[in-house]
Amino acid sequence: MIHRHRLARFLSVASGVLFAACARPAGPPAPAPADLATLEAQRTQTPGDAGLNLRLAQLYYGAGRYTDARAALAVVLAIQPTNAQARVYLGYTYEGLTQFDSARAVYVGLANEHPPRAVRQLLVGRLRLVDRAQMRFVARLALARESTLTQTPPPPGTVAVMPFHYTGADSSFKPLERGLSALMVTDLSRVRSLRVVERERLQALLDEMKLAESGRVDPATGARSGRLVGAANVLEGQFTTDSSERFTIQASVVRASDAGIAATGQGADRLAQLFDLEKQVVFQLIDRLGITLTPAERVAINERPTRDITAFLLYSRGLQAQDQGDDAGAARSFQAAAQRDPSFSAAAQQAQGAAASAAATTTPPADVATTVAGPPEPPAGGGDALRGAINGTTPTGAGALTVLNPAAINLTLPPTSPSGICEAAGCQGPPNATIIGILIIIIRKP
Repeated sequence: MIHRHRLARFLSVASGVLFAACARPAGPPAPAPADLATLEAQRTQTPGDAGLNLRLAQLYYGAGRYTDARAALAVVLAIQPTNAQARVYLGYTYEGLTQFDSARAVYVGLANEHPPRAVRQLLVGRLRLVDRAQMRFVARLALARESTLTQTPPPPGTVAVMPFHYTGADSSFKPLERGLSALMVTDLSRVRSLRVVERERLQALLDEMKLAESGRVDPATGARSGRLVGAANVLEGQFTTDSSERFTIQASVVRASDAGIAATGQGADRLAQLFDLEKQVVFQLIDRLGITLTPAERVAINERPTRDITAFLLYSRGLQAQDQGDDAGAARSFQAAAQRDPSFSAAAQQAQGAAASAAATTTPPADVATTVAGPPEPPAGGGDALRGAINGTTPTGAGALTVLNPAAINLTLPPTSPSGICEAAGCQGPPNATIIGILIIIIRKP
């Protein structure tokens, strides 16, 4: 039996798990806004100066002049197509222009070049933030076009799962509103005849509708939400606990077309049986919707992400923090859940994603650009020595490079690709090199 007070103490301690942010190098100071006029005047004299256009792009981005920033970056990338700082600012600029597919293409291109782990974390974080921003943007568009959007019937078999509503008095269980919803999404996604709307996508709509914390389970509200996200049915539910540790779940599937109830399910048992109760309700809803499951689907739905109730509560707290925009807090909760149950793979994956989002959120664009660009290039002599080693003409003497097993090196360069200035998702980043084999370098000092 799980005791409420011990659980509350554990959650309080677990939420204090330290979240370590990746270290990032300090870059040169970005140009000040007062420099804009001076830099623009200088550009009239040297319009093809890549460094000057990059500094201007930084200022334009900071001022919200995204179209001007993109134009300046186009000049930089035409001259220096592999300029990582320019490409990072291009991704940010596309975000500002709400051209999310293009922003995503830029970050994916950089991530595909096998950067160091800290750099990759920042890029993964930016990709997650792009997805989040796009969901909010689409939600705003849906609300603006509601009168026409809702005239088109959603495809049959589409389902959206609303956050469950907790009606009990113990607030430590409130995060399960998100956790139970996530479980339902996962289980229903295993039914081939159903297409389930992403939990985060529906949450973005609810945030725009200002209904996420309304405290209501209203079929009319659910039906409206379903029409806006293109779902024919919406699953709504509520749950409660009492002093005897009894847990009760009630759920219903609402038709988006007329707000009618298509199916219901319910169950009650000890809190320790929460996962069994959730499965019971899911199978009731599926059966009453007239869906016949295959044996494989039934086995998949019966899978448990964890059997540890406290770990699941921590995971649910992470989802709640994530929905509230607190990625660092979400990472702490997800990490605590994964530490309590190492087999809880969903918690570990969410912890990594939330940590990446937190790092990307708190790192200024200039620092992201500096981190992705990496340390300065080596001196010309060292570079010449390395190129000579690859070509089989290794110099000798002080500061030379010795390459062992040069036959193991296979350097391949793909054809030159566009600079990254584009409007479509198919935009490719600049070429990258792939080195296959083992390269051992010994630097002989004078």
